Amino acid sequence: MEPLSCHEQLLNFAVKAGELMLKSGAEIYRVEDTITRLLKASHFESVDTFVIPTGIMVTIEDTSFSMCTKIARVKNRVTRLDRVELINQLSRDYVLGLISFEEASSRLQSIEQAKTYSSLTVNLWIGISCAFFSIMFKGNSIDFFISFCIGLVVGSMHARLMQKEIVNYFVLFICSLFIGVSVICAHFLLGNRMNMESIVIGCIMPLLPGVAFTNAVRDAIGDELLSGISRATEALLIAVSLAAGVGIALSFGFWIGGIL
Repeated sequence: MEPLSCHEQLLNFAVKAGELMLKSGAEIYRVEDTITRLLKASHFESVDTFVIPTGIMVTIEDTSFSMCTKIARVKNRVTRLDRVELINQLSRDYVLGLISFEEASSRLQSIEQAKTYSSLTVNLWIGISCAFFSIMFKGNSIDFFISFCIGLVVGSMHARLMQKEIVNYFVLFICSLFIGVSVICAHFLLGNRMNMESIVIGCIMPLLPGVAFTNAVRDAIGDELLSGISRATEALLIAVSLAAGVGIALSFGFWIGGIL
């Protein structure tokens, strides 16, 4: 296999940076702008970038070589805004000439391999978030404790199911169904001493598509209509999955309660 030419290495580097940003929850316009700036720093005659939430296509052209195109399929998106910020800074430093291509490639590899928080830490803070959200929605001390426990289990369940590469919407449906069943069981045990609404809302909040909805609005404002519509649809489907899971569990619970 022949070694890659200089422009091919630059193209791979720029697309890899954009792919990491897209996987980490960056907006479409930010990904396109970063790729374009990285490549224009090499003064190519033509740089064309097209990004959608599930893919990247970049073409470069110059008098010294024929047209060169690279396409990358993007899957398994998560929210890693720390990566987005680090790649943004990497792009600025490279474009300004503060670092060489070799240094930039090494930094990009380090950013890709950087570990996130441990599962225990993530699950713990999900539980804490659920607990304090329940207090925000007028819950009491019992609601706080129940929401914390449910949040711990939901965080662990969500992480384990996502590792099995199950469809995200189905994972969220299962998690919200568990929340509904847990709240119904707690209600049968504790009765009016707990506030069902506060617990349900508090436990659902960490699962809501806040980043997807925000990116949809920002992409639409930035004239990225295709990406804006697709991400708005994604946010809507997530909301429907969550509502369906909780709704089915609560409806079944109330039906059982009415029979008993």
